[in-house]
Amino acid sequence: MIEYIFKLFLTLNSLLLSLMVFLIKEEIVLNPLHPYLSSLPAVISYLLYFGIVVLLTLISIRLTDSLDTDTIDKLSISVIEPANDAFLPSYLGYFFVALSAPNIEVFLYVFVIICIFIYHSRISYFNPIFFLIGFNFYYITNNKNTKVLIITRKQLKEPKNVEFKNLKRINNYTFMDMERQVL
Repeated sequence: MIEYIFKLFLTLNSLLLSLMVFLIKEEIVLNPLHPYLSSLPAVISYLLYFGIVVLLTLISIRLTDSLDTDTIDKLSISVIEPANDAFLPSYLGYFFVALSAPNIEVFLYVFVIICIFIYHSRISYFNPIFFLIGFNFYYITNNKNTKVLIITRKQLKEPKNVEFKNLKRINNYTFMDMERQVL
């Protein structure tokens, strides 16, 4: 059950930046009722939106502790491919949707549809905030020719030098590596 909740949380986190872009485009600001706070510049609301996105991403990383643990030994890895660039066009598409939505109703309708598609996809959990906190995305192909997505802080290059001892299984095709890079 926790896997489904985590998967939903990760899906929403991957799309929250597009919500932030929409709110900024529409100039929607937090307007507190307190008279001293209502005169704050709009940029404060925008920074708060970004802070919420970062905070929710950090919470999602913490929630990985509740997922099943898996390993991949270095003898089973045949190919390592960077996956960062593969996700960028899709994510930019989310920004364009946020910028072109004429109102909040249309945006939320499209947002929910995209959420459903991402939730049911096998590997679409790309979140640019992961880059800011040091994660990278890699496709790993094993000796049985199965390709999985690994989200890790490690810099991966040579399959013979890569081993994962503390992977958290998001689904059968997506894993998050919780080990730090050893230098």
